[in-house]
Amino acid sequence: MPKPISLESLRAMSMADRYALYENALKRRSPEADAIIEQLSQYKLLGRIGGGLPRHHPIIRGIEEVIRTPEARVAAVEATDRGLPALAGVDPMIQARLGEDYGGKDTTNWAGTFQAEVMYELGYEQIAKRPMPAGCVARTAAFFRK
Repeated sequence: MPKPISLESLRAMSMADRYALYENALKRRSPEADAIIEQLSQYKLLGRIGGGLPRHHPIIRGIEEVIRTPEARVAAVEATDRGLPALAGVDPMIQARLGEDYGGKDTTNWAGTFQAEVMYELGYEQIAKRPMPAGCVARTAAFFRK
């Protein structure tokens, strides 16, 4: 069994090296690899590379997981049927799962991207951007029609 990597060692690594370690841990999926993923996420050691969070970042992966659930698909269609952006039905679900990790520009932009992918898969087309209702973290989002 490999020796666990200390928090100090992780902090001493470059961001690129942390992402390489993270990617390798995702592929390996062992208890040791899961411990590395947990440490990197818990201590927020996977920050910004080039100004944004990449698709494989744990926070962004969490957003995508929420948006792709059957419940989120139903909520997005119901929001669209009520004249709201599709994301308006899903934003509260993302907030519940991610808490304070959801809200930066990167996270809401990724949420919009994933929501658009799902709506296209469901046969909808984007026709406008609309303001999100009060209580949503995202401020504006795409509106779709079938």
